[in-house]
Amino acid sequence: MSTRTLTDVPGRIASDPFRAAQRADPYWEGMFATGSSDGWVSASQHRRAPASQMRWSGIPPRYVTSAADALKKMRTNRHRPSILAALGAVSSWRTVTREQLACIAGSRVMGNTYPAALSAPFSAGLLAHGYVSAGMNRLAPAAQRMSMWTVGDQIDTYAQYRKSLTFAEHIAITGGQDWNSEHRFDRHNVLTTELALRVAEFCDVATVLGEKQVSLPSMLAASGLQAQQADLGRRADAGIVRRDGLVIALETTASVGEAFRRKIAKWAQILQRHPTYELPLVVLVVDVSTPSQATSATAKNTANAEIQAAIREAVRDYPGTALNRTASRLGMVSWTEWFPGPHQASDSFEGLAASFLSRGADGNAEGWRPVRLLDEDELPYREGLASAGETIAMNARLLAGTPYWLRPGTVPRTDQYLLTHVDSDGIDALMGPAVPDRMTGPGFTQQVAGRKWRHLVSVE
Repeated sequence: MSTRTLTDVPGRIASDPFRAAQRADPYWEGMFATGSSDGWVSASQHRRAPASQMRWSGIPPRYVTSAADALKKMRTNRHRPSILAALGAVSSWRTVTREQLACIAGSRVMGNTYPAALSAPFSAGLLAHGYVSAGMNRLAPAAQRMSMWTVGDQIDTYAQYRKSLTFAEHIAITGGQDWNSEHRFDRHNVLTTELALRVAEFCDVATVLGEKQVSLPSMLAASGLQAQQADLGRRADAGIVRRDGLVIALETTASVGEAFRRKIAKWAQILQRHPTYELPLVVLVVDVSTPSQATSATAKNTANAEIQAAIREAVRDYPGTALNRTASRLGMVSWTEWFPGPHQASDSFEGLAASFLSRGADGNAEGWRPVRLLDEDELPYREGLASAGETIAMNARLLAGTPYWLRPGTVPRTDQYLLTHVDSDGIDALMGPAVPDRMTGPGFTQQVAGRKWRHLVSVE
């Protein structure tokens, strides 16, 4: 296996500050001691804290304003594109470092610890800010410590903010779904986001999707099917969309317990129930455990072996059929297989090579075979079409959580979507309404939410 530094791997990003080679490596630099972080601060906590504790937070004194004033500022056009970018990123990916946020938005300013543009959404409670508190990062000066953003604790505030948004802006933030907060497993979320950003930068894919967009009900709805009641909340951690429309659902894990085994078994059951013509999905488990998780000096990290055992058990219980083998749609890979060192990538990463169970293949009852997920010959999808992948990518261009270099191109007409719900045939001015201009340039400000709006209807 050959290895190259990320600097030497050709990618889609031209500007250095946003490339993976310039971002901190969240896996190899030991940014997280455990799955959760204790470094989060919300504006409501900051207001309740005594003056002595406010200094410990590191938040500039003038950064936190009253919630009412913050919401009033958010209703203006000042910093509007940057606010939409940040809200869309945390909505899709749950937790992002400031470097990842800058990369997704295509904005250098967003890479600052406390950008002025995010003071209002932070003060309104729509964003929460936290520091990575493990490893060397906790010893760094406050201005240089790696920080993160996530959804804030004032969920109901979004309903008030929503009244000042256009329909396109609301879609850019939420994808048309509810604004909500999930449990924060910061290491898990940051590693998942980093993996998706690296795939989007270095691999030939149609697009990548955050957790919010990879829900089972949404994917089944594309085929006109409804998810069962027990599966309404089921979603993967992220999604990689192949050029032919096949979705590679990522499930990242650092440990294997009973809950993880049940999750894998449930995915196997779903894959058995829905062939690829109903559910164009392959599930890939990514082992993000580290050797430091061993409980003693002589112990070994057994997460990889336990993941294999969980997949074997799930495939045994839900094998599928001859034309829809579960073993061909449920694979695994470890972080170190793709990224063997800090800011390094192996040759297996370019094609997303992973291991799949090969029961009965080549006389090996329990062997594992390598499969390059982006190779349509090694992982066939009979119903795949280039137009299917482009349709998903086109819809994803509306989302602020989509990396900025994947957003240029044709997008759906959101104004036409609204007009289909009313009878506009008799109104000539609505037959061809003016639409937003798409500004040029790399950043979110110049791609989705920062469109230069003309009047929707111009009557001479």
